[in-house]
Amino acid sequence: MQPVIPLWMTLPIVATNIAIPVVAWLAFQRVARRSARALIAPSFVAVALWLVLAFTLSARGFFAGSGNSSFPPIAWALIPLVAGYLGYLTLGSARAVVDQIPLHRMIGLQFYRALGVVFLVEWMLGALPGAFALPAGIGDVAIGLTAPFVAARVRDGAPRARETAIRWNVLGIADLVVAVTMGVLTTPGSLHLPALGAPNAGIITLPLVLIPTIAVPFSILLHLIGLHRLVDRAQPVALGVRRAA
Repeated sequence: MQPVIPLWMTLPIVATNIAIPVVAWLAFQRVARRSARALIAPSFVAVALWLVLAFTLSARGFFAGSGNSSFPPIAWALIPLVAGYLGYLTLGSARAVVDQIPLHRMIGLQFYRALGVVFLVEWMLGALPGAFALPAGIGDVAIGLTAPFVAARVRDGAPRARETAIRWNVLGIADLVVAVTMGVLTTPGSLHLPALGAPNAGIITLPLVLIPTIAVPFSILLHLIGLHRLVDRAQPVALGVRRAA
């Protein structure tokens, strides 16, 4: 049975998943205007294509699949993550632009993860199984609410800020891995193991499906780039420490 998502939850879910990549692109193009203008148009096309495909395929029920395939259709949502991270690692000009964006802002941006509270609300309403909603919701809320704290420590160059940020990024990735794993195991399909009496149909249909197709790959990408910059001690400015006036 298709769970009913109230309008007051649908609107912020849709708006947030549009705003996340758009805000990131605006930050990217602002830096690119100073050193890599040629990247502005291609990056805009990539973000726009990603959003259009995510919404179109979600609306057509592509990610819900037939339930008989051993390959979960939602796995296709990892393509933007793989493409984005490979682009960061292999395109020197793109990496140079991204590395100029203050790291504390990239961390603080993930405050949007607190939106994971919708999973807990839907669980309480009986629309999502607890096997998925509890770890996904609690983990996302915890990462989202701590993002501003970690960002402030990085911005101010607080003692052990680097170590704190590394742990936060690792925990953020672990949370998403657990959420995706439980999402796959609870949705209809050959891998459906827990919550057999209450299949997780909500997370593979609109509007909730926008979270694993947009927010999740983007969040993992932010974490991977953050870790890459944090462990590269040759880039002290990556921490975004305030310069002396």
